[in-house]
Amino acid sequence: MAAIRENVLGHHASVNTVYHCLYGYYYLGIRKCTLSKIYAKHHTTISQWIRQYEDNKYFGRKERAKVYLQFGPQERSWIVELYKNCPILYLHETKEQFERTFHKPISTASVNRILHSEGYSWKVLERRAIQLRQKDIYRFHSDMSMITWDFHNLVFLDEVSFDNRGMLRNKGYAPLGKRLIYRGEFIRRPRCSMLSFLGCNGVIETFSTEGTFTRKTFFDCVRSFVLSGAVKRHPGQYSTWVMDGARIHCHKAIIEYLRSLGINVIFLPAYAPFYNPIEFVFGYIKRHLKKTYIENSSKDLTITICEALQHFKNFDCSNIFKKCGYLPGGTFDPSIGLGQDMKTFGFQT
Repeated sequence: MAAIRENVLGHHASVNTVYHCLYGYYYLGIRKCTLSKIYAKHHTTISQWIRQYEDNKYFGRKERAKVYLQFGPQERSWIVELYKNCPILYLHETKEQFERTFHKPISTASVNRILHSEGYSWKVLERRAIQLRQKDIYRFHSDMSMITWDFHNLVFLDEVSFDNRGMLRNKGYAPLGKRLIYRGEFIRRPRCSMLSFLGCNGVIETFSTEGTFTRKTFFDCVRSFVLSGAVKRHPGQYSTWVMDGARIHCHKAIIEYLRSLGINVIFLPAYAPFYNPIEFVFGYIKRHLKKTYIENSSKDLTITICEALQHFKNFDCSNIFKKCGYLPGGTFDPSIGLGQDMKTFGFQT
């Protein structure tokens, strides 16, 4: 026992031991004073391990310094640029390309240390099946530039469906190390489909239907809204409609009917929800429903959704318009929308 104690107290902790300690601190929430007792180290030593890891994103006594001596700034930046252009490379592939380029040996461990020192880590890959065409964006930009518009002219419309499963809360607090088991609602209610019209001052009008929208139900809702008195001929209020290219939207008779009433109809590029502010609002509505929905309630789901929509009736959307690239004075900047986080629109791994 004395020999074991002497071995623990009289030697530096191995890198593997340090990482075990860091795991306990970051992932298990163990305090520094407790870790110092577990690993028989002074609490300042534990703090030094944590500080070194946070500064370097990597813990090692000699390895990182050795890498910096062997490989200069140009070689290290070459590896980083390689991963910026092709982040899915394996370490051995980088090693082979590096040796062909610089005629100098390098180990996969050194590649890994260089990446860690530059703030890179191994992550789960997120694949997106998006076929966004530049020509389609140019066409949309041209359409928006050919007419005069401002915030008060724009109307964005789209269908959305709500399901009680998407309103259930999926996170909660529980003691560390214990699973959170909650007895909640398991009955799937009928899906509610709605067609909403969004202006710069919030949701203007919403129509609901059983099942999904057909071309006929879509046209009936559009005609009811356009004849309600809120819509004026261009360049009046709500006279420029922007929608996606769904088949029920693109029927020639519907487009001709709207244009005969003095309404400009413009279609968004395919796979471009970041140019449609109503997609942001739908996300806010679903988040609001998750906060306010009462599980196992006898209230009709449609009523619950309508109450949430009412919350966004008088809702300033000018900042959302700007986030999608629509700027005051009738200017559209497509580069702004392209910079949005795709997770906002439901694209996940």
